[in-house]
Amino acid sequence: MGESILGKEKIMTLFLKYSIPTISGMLFLGLNTIVDGFFVGNYIGADALASVNIVMPFSSVMLAVGVIIGIGTQSHIGQMLGQGNIKEANDTFKTALILIVGVSLLLSIIAIGATTQIALFLGANEQLMPMVTTYISYIGLFLPFFGVMFVLDYVLKVMGKPTYAMVILVISVTSHMLFNYLFIVQLALGVKGAALATGLGYSIAFLLAIFPFITGKTTLKLCKGSFKKTSAATIIYNGSAEGLSEIGTGVTTFLFNIVLMRYVGELGVAAFTAISYLSFIGNNILIGLSDGVGAIISYNYGSGKMERVKKAIKLATLSALTIGVGFFAVISILAREIIAIFLGGNSEHILNFAVVGAQLYAFAFLVSGLNIVASGYFTAISKPKSAALIALSKGILWIGAGILILPALFGIKGIWLTVPIAEMMTLLLSIALMYKHFKYLRR
Repeated sequence: MGESILGKEKIMTLFLKYSIPTISGMLFLGLNTIVDGFFVGNYIGADALASVNIVMPFSSVMLAVGVIIGIGTQSHIGQMLGQGNIKEANDTFKTALILIVGVSLLLSIIAIGATTQIALFLGANEQLMPMVTTYISYIGLFLPFFGVMFVLDYVLKVMGKPTYAMVILVISVTSHMLFNYLFIVQLALGVKGAALATGLGYSIAFLLAIFPFITGKTTLKLCKGSFKKTSAATIIYNGSAEGLSEIGTGVTTFLFNIVLMRYVGELGVAAFTAISYLSFIGNNILIGLSDGVGAIISYNYGSGKMERVKKAIKLATLSALTIGVGFFAVISILAREIIAIFLGGNSEHILNFAVVGAQLYAFAFLVSGLNIVASGYFTAISKPKSAALIALSKGILWIGAGILILPALFGIKGIWLTVPIAEMMTLLLSIALMYKHFKYLRR
């Protein structure tokens, strides 16, 4: 059985086999957002870019649901496969599919039926309202396809198919790019075109992700297993911490948008959108690393092979630190050139504003990967309480405190320093939790 390689091959080999495709896949998933930013910022304008970012907290809710169910499913299925319990793995898979279809359909109905209320809550002003409501209503049509695709992507990885999962996302991004060119550049559909391009790109990914399960050539079957309340509770419990992390991203975006609208206006939100795209790429790479090693950790933890688990977490930690330092260096040196990809067609003032923000924001990457790996580790071994503490600390507690206090002390620079300080404070918690955990294992 293909899954058995997780318990037999050398950890370094598995690390490369799983992490590289998963990082690549998450990078391409991040590029989906970047593609939107390029076309919207350069062919529609700064207000449209700000409008897309206003919607991002709502998108984060759907992403959080996908992460909760996807990672929760991956963690539990990985441990069940490690124990050879195929029946329980199939029950978990069926339960996950029913959960994601139900929740994503509900969110789709809300998005289509309450666009104005959502836009007002997210902070859209009169100038941005038409574009924000248009984007929400059209993106809402595709939420079920995105949700199911996201969960299947995690299941494919733990079943020993990380490369196929990566290929799906590569094709999704490529098609998304072509749809953006068609709808925005050629047909001039504006933000409606951006939403349609994103939705169709994810729909293609959904079809590719479900194909192996339709053919019946996978260990887990679409038609086997049954919905179980206990499996649903386990999935949500295991994935809750990573979901909180995504909700924290939405909260961060929401708070930044509100504060920037107050201090700077629409152009400030547009500048933050460009910075968010950089952050999204960096964090996706680090999340991809954590997700890739998560499949290795959950399987070997389920098999009781703790030395292999320790080797995997050490490799992940070193890699996260290296990636974070590299990303910080790239942004510090090339901030203007990168920001110009999204804001090149706008004024020099907004470009300079965004560059300063990006260079300050980049300090977060020096430590954010360590927090992501620590949280992912606790999720993989079914200790979501510790993972949730990390997610709440960096995504809500310190962000909320920082965005209230730092701008009052340091002005606009205080806004950009909020995330780096939140990550550094959270690192202290991550170190304490990991130390306590490994001290317990040594007993």
